[in-house]
Amino acid sequence: MTILDRLQRFAEVGTVITCSKMTLLAGDNEPPLVVGSGEVVVSSETSFCYRIQGVPEDIGHALRTLNRIQQDPYDGCLRERLEAVAEDGTRLLCGWTIAKVDPGGHGEDWIFSGEFDSIIVTNDGPTALFTEVIYLLPAHHMARIVLRRFFPKPGVDGKSVHRMSILDTDVTFTLDDQDNKLLIHAPGTTQLPVTFTENWLGEPLRILFGQLIYPRFVARGIGTYVMNWVRPSPPWSERADACALWQGEKAFIDKEGFWTSYARLLAYVASVRDFEANAITELYVEVIQASSGSRWVWALTYASAAEGLVNLIFPRGSWRSDMETTEIAKLETQIDKFKAYIDLWTGDARFKKPAKNAASRILETSAAIGLRQLRDAGWVTADQYKAWDTLRNKVMHGNLVSPYSSAKDDKLLLDISGLLHALTRRIIAGVDPATGTIFAPPPPVSGNKSTVRPENGKAQG
Repeated sequence: MTILDRLQRFAEVGTVITCSKMTLLAGDNEPPLVVGSGEVVVSSETSFCYRIQGVPEDIGHALRTLNRIQQDPYDGCLRERLEAVAEDGTRLLCGWTIAKVDPGGHGEDWIFSGEFDSIIVTNDGPTALFTEVIYLLPAHHMARIVLRRFFPKPGVDGKSVHRMSILDTDVTFTLDDQDNKLLIHAPGTTQLPVTFTENWLGEPLRILFGQLIYPRFVARGIGTYVMNWVRPSPPWSERADACALWQGEKAFIDKEGFWTSYARLLAYVASVRDFEANAITELYVEVIQASSGSRWVWALTYASAAEGLVNLIFPRGSWRSDMETTEIAKLETQIDKFKAYIDLWTGDARFKKPAKNAASRILETSAAIGLRQLRDAGWVTADQYKAWDTLRNKVMHGNLVSPYSSAKDDKLLLDISGLLHALTRRIIAGVDPATGTIFAPPPPVSGNKSTVRPENGKAQG
């Protein structure tokens, strides 16, 4: 039975799942808040809602439980948890929720209602270690054209399959173009463990397509049973198309480049081994979300995100690599002499520490110094550096960007968008997709230029 066979009936928007038993759980080792019956409704592709009829056995305990999250709204563990049993006996784990209650009249059932964002269904029995995720694809997005061109011809079932080795593991991609879905399957290994990989597999897609791409369906095979999720899958937005790393004149023809970029991104993400999103992915998520704001918000977020990527290449506090060792030694000696002079200075003592700190920072690689190095090495164009240098301090200090489109202003925004993509390519250029080892990157080659204009990407107010 496939993951869709197990989960599709719990995912169609508008579906009402009648439940013979529904339980709102309180804290660990506490009795339930209420046990009753009711229904779960698939209200959208990002949320579910529910309704429970029942009377709490301990009304005082129920009211105290409901009030805890109100008293400390920052402690998510004070929320309730919802479990349900569908009419056919399927057990649904619905996760955290904040319930609302209508006590009704005397002798009547109480009505509990609220929302949650995912359902877990388990299947018992021996299974291999694996991760499987399914992403919903918008019917008319440019990503569909890219994927159609980069998959083999579909089989008799209408599905296309592409396989590649990443981190010494055979990862399988299945495009169901008729049903608007992309499935990725990866066996569980040391480098792609099942508890992490369900998140990692989607991160390259968010970066490549510049969209909030999260799986609608997830299956985790852990040996003795399979955990299956229906998860939130946000809609894609044309406003975010300019955020995509994968764009430009070769976007529809460079099949090898696309799959190599995906493999390098996945290998890089896996090499960091973080359950949360990788720093690169988080920065892309920020610019994707900023794309629905004004041009100033767009410029502000891109400038900050680019600086974040520079800090990955040149970590804060790292010594300058644009100078010879002998030059650094001479500069360090001069700085020590300057600090000694400051110590002897008899003026206002409040000036001493800032002056000495400023002198020390001359030895460090700032974002501007790092970008100039990357520009000189060919990873960043002169126009991309100029856009960052022009916009960074301006937008960081409250100076607005013109809300109107012009050739000059659009070029600045496109160049700073291109800077983010150039820095991303620089970070992953030395990643070996087979092992995840990160080498010194080879010299840059001319990359695709950003072609999505700000008004097409809707990066305007």
